Amino acid sequence: MLKKLIINNFAIISQLQLDFKSGMTTLTGETGAGKSIIIDALGLLVGSRSSIDFVRTGQNSLTVQGLFEVSKNSPVFVILDKYGIKHEDNTIIIKREINRKGRNVCRLNNELVKTNVLKEVGRFLVEIHGQNQSQELLDEDNHIDILDRYASDEFVSLLADYQIKYQDFQAKKSRLRMIQKDSQNIAQRIDMLKFQIEEIDSAQLEPGEDDSLEEEKNHLENFEKISSSLQASYEILSENNSGVVDALGNVRQQLDAIKEFDSAYQELYESIDGAYYQVQDDMATISDEIDGLDFDENRLDNIQKRLIVLDNLKKKYGPTLDEVIQFGIDAHDELSKIDMDDSSEENLKKQIDAQQSQLMDMVEKISKERHVTAKSLIKSINHELKDLYMKNARFDVDFSVLSADSMTAKGIDQIRFTLKTNIGEDYKPLVKVASGGELSRVILAFESIIAEKMNVETIVFDEIDTGVSGRVAQSIGDKIYRVAQSLQVLCISHLPQVAAMSDQQFQITKKTANNKTETEVSLLDSQERIEAISLMLAGTKITDLTREHAKELLELAQGEQEKLE
Repeated sequence: MLKKLIINNFAIISQLQLDFKSGMTTLTGETGAGKSIIIDALGLLVGSRSSIDFVRTGQNSLTVQGLFEVSKNSPVFVILDKYGIKHEDNTIIIKREINRKGRNVCRLNNELVKTNVLKEVGRFLVEIHGQNQSQELLDEDNHIDILDRYASDEFVSLLADYQIKYQDFQAKKSRLRMIQKDSQNIAQRIDMLKFQIEEIDSAQLEPGEDDSLEEEKNHLENFEKISSSLQASYEILSENNSGVVDALGNVRQQLDAIKEFDSAYQELYESIDGAYYQVQDDMATISDEIDGLDFDENRLDNIQKRLIVLDNLKKKYGPTLDEVIQFGIDAHDELSKIDMDDSSEENLKKQIDAQQSQLMDMVEKISKERHVTAKSLIKSINHELKDLYMKNARFDVDFSVLSADSMTAKGIDQIRFTLKTNIGEDYKPLVKVASGGELSRVILAFESIIAEKMNVETIVFDEIDTGVSGRVAQSIGDKIYRVAQSLQVLCISHLPQVAAMSDQQFQITKKTANNKTETEVSLLDSQERIEAISLMLAGTKITDLTREHAKELLELAQGEQEKLE
């Protein structure tokens, strides 16, 4: 769950630190005070898109930090291990900084990470529900995905297996279309690849071969010069009585006689002594080189011919020999992928027909499982709607089936959620039948069910109770409180009934000073909650009567909590 949230220079928030606890927490206050800004800041921590517009006016950057406490078996730790991020206990610390130049710095347990890692971790930490989720529910294209969220683990595995096979099926169909459209070009490409492969393979290239041949060629072309230079060098070093070795030997002998008299003489002796033996070694090396000299005119001719072959290949496929070798490897790979025997039109048609039959068997199973899921969802949603004082409302899932040729990555089902709110009416698409208050309750019904299946630590309801009042408001408060028995819940609400049901209440206000607007947050004690809820009941002026009503509402809420627990 979210334990601490620290916000600096975010919109109209200058500095803010909030400490949360488990259960249900409400954020209350007037519209525009900054309640949703707090949720937006929390969204940044779990990977939401950033904007330089979030940075407070007059400041260069904003920072948001969050401390989360997660369960020991949370999938978060698997993700941390995948990215090599250290974790020693059950706490996760996330920090995000955004400056006016658009620079975005994300840290997870003090390790720099990319935004996609925050998203990957964040989906197991926080789930935010609000107006965006309303839009999701009203878009019929999303209904099949929403239904699948409530399916069994076996269904999820079956759908994932189908989607892998479906992707391969589509790839084969695309391949077939390409072959049918451009089979002549493919045949020409194959001929070209085979020629290139034969030309390169027949050369039997070795990495670095051209460099070593050039060096050997250089030796052979300069054989006479090399031979005469080595012979002259050997003679200069070894010539009797006047050679360099003899001269060094004489100097060495003279210095040996006086080296004990002065450290400087000792150093000279050691230097000449080293040179003497080094020159002797060099003489031996020169002698070996002379003995190894062998001029082979045929070898020179072969090297020159081989270098011409290599140069021609480098001009075609180079410019370096390594690139020629890689070109050959790539040509082999490409040819293997478009081999006419394996990817012929007739062969692909047979594969596609067989795979389509296999996929149809799978989508029939998927559709059957979806109908089972839909029955369970319908029953659960209608039960929730009854609890939310929509006793005559009926929710349903409408199925239509695509043809085999029209199957998608989701199968052959087309899903549409329908609703009728009164007895005697027909089912109609959700977007056409639900009023604002009814839609809020339908959304909450969905969220109440999904909360039990969600693998997250914290769920946020951002004004999920918009458009309702009275006993419906109380039922919404009860429903949210029930969710809070298994998850930490943060809730933005304008309803006194919902606020009264919370375990913790923050009051959000804003003030203006020095031509700047500032959001302030207060954790309310028992007496302050009475005042805040009185204001929510009265709207403007608090009276003794509204205080009594607020106190009574809190007492009734406590009774409701005890029953729900």
